[in-house]
Amino acid sequence: PEATPVYEALRLEDDLKRAGIAAKWWVVNQSLYGTDTTNPILMAKATGEIEWLNRINEHANGKFALISWSPEDIKGERLLAL
Repeated sequence: PEATPVYEALRLEDDLKRAGIAAKWWVVNQSLYGTDTTNPILMAKATGEIEWLNRINEHANGKFALISWSPEDIKGERLLAL
């Protein structure tokens, strides 16, 4: 994750609270942190995600799911395997 999507999600969470809807979990998708990339640029980007993952973890009290980036669509049986 990066700053902009995290801040957008925080604003959405505030909107949901005002509407009386509780957000219990966060989902972080397309994360490079969870991949085994050896590309130096992608590794640097993955390292940069750590700060934001820690912030999400703290904000959500550990209630978040991390879905790694995948070059293929995650659907059908692959989705069920998550």
